[in-house]
Amino acid sequence: MRKHTRVPDVALVVVDDDPAVLDHARDLFRRNVPLAVVSNHYADVVPFMLGNNGYTVALVADVDDPGQLAEAIVITERRLGPVGSVIRYAADLSAAGSGTAAPAA
Repeated sequence: MRKHTRVPDVALVVVDDDPAVLDHARDLFRRNVPLAVVSNHYADVVPFMLGNNGYTVALVADVDDPGQLAEAIVITERRLGPVGSVIRYAADLSAAGSGTAAPAA
C-alpha cells in the first residue's frame, strides 16, 4: 500500500547490526511514522511487510555497497519523501533525534 502523503524527513533504518536500532524501527512502525527498513536478510524485513501501514518501505539491500544504499534511498524518496537520516547503530539514534513526527491524518 502506498500513502500519497509526503513527509519532511524519513528515516532509513538498517536493522542488521544493532538490537536498539531494530527496537527503534519497530516503535516507529507501530506509531505509523514513515520510515524505510533495510536489511541484508529478507527475514529481517518481513515483519515490516506484514500488516504494512502504508508508511513503511521494506527493502533487502547490502548497505555496505554504495550503489545499493543509493538505490534504497531513491526508492524511499519516491515513495515517502526525502530521507533525512540513515540509522544503523545506537549512536545514530541520538543524532537523528526522536525519529520523525507522526504523519498528518
